[in-house]
Amino acid sequence: MRVLAAVDRSAYSSYALDCLKRMPCHDEVDLTLVTVSPRVPEYDLSGTMFAMDAASVMQREIEAIRESLNEMAAFARSEFRSIETLSPIGPPGHEIVRLANEKRVDLVLMGATGHSALARVLLGSVSDYVATHADCSTLVVRPQGNQKPDPNIASPAPSRILLAISNADSDVDLATWISRLGFSTTTEIHLVYVEQILHFYDQELFHQASKYRQDLQPIAIETIEKIKTQLQSHGFTTHSKTLESNHIGHGIVEYAEQQKCDLIITGDQRETLIQRLFLGSNSRHVLRHAHCSVLISRTSVAASTAVGDQADKVASG
Repeated sequence: MRVLAAVDRSAYSSYALDCLKRMPCHDEVDLTLVTVSPRVPEYDLSGTMFAMDAASVMQREIEAIRESLNEMAAFARSEFRSIETLSPIGPPGHEIVRLANEKRVDLVLMGATGHSALARVLLGSVSDYVATHADCSTLVVRPQGNQKPDPNIASPAPSRILLAISNADSDVDLATWISRLGFSTTTEIHLVYVEQILHFYDQELFHQASKYRQDLQPIAIETIEKIKTQLQSHGFTTHSKTLESNHIGHGIVEYAEQQKCDLIITGDQRETLIQRLFLGSNSRHVLRHAHCSVLISRTSVAASTAVGDQADKVASG
């Protein structure tokens, strides 16, 4: 599996990388470590005492980034099949997406930084951009309970995982991440489908929405039973739940918190206009508000064969 880890020198990045190192699949990962330096605004400083300072400060920052990346790679080299480092300059979100698409990676790994209003804005500016625009899946690692990472405490592998069923085409790929990341059968899996509570605003729209919901519910139940049967055949303990909420994303986050889930896997909902109208950007809501790690699953054409091969390998083993 090809993974691009977007890192900086924060404890959150180190925690995310440590989490990947503890995944059972780590020795089959080809890892690209990336730190992006934002481009410094170009001001005309000619004739001022700051003319040379700006360039020298930027050069020192680039050298520090490269040194940090090399140290991180040396420390983790034995944990992965291969490691390379890259330190591009430009808008962080754009550069991460560009490299992920260019290298055709299977997964982008990022750290998250809490739940304050400012943190959510900053998260949205990078992780939200990557999750929206990358062609591959995105895993944003957040310490359970939104606690600040402790460098002296190892990050545990997820033990309770929520698969958010949404009737998107990508639902069929959600369970493949259980095998791709190599989770053991001691992992508890929750299959959850949230129906949005619709309020009466427009008579015609309300009737259309009601019919839409009636069509979706049996599909969701069928999908849950199919995935549940597959997971149970491999020895996993599974739980299924259908619930209602004013907002689908909120319902997912609330259930995950109640059940103390440490990873939510949700599909990317790039669907029809009417589906976007009622589903909204639920995956982005989950990404910003969940108190645990979030994996937004988007299986590219290039990765489809690899997913199938990995699933067959797990089933036969």
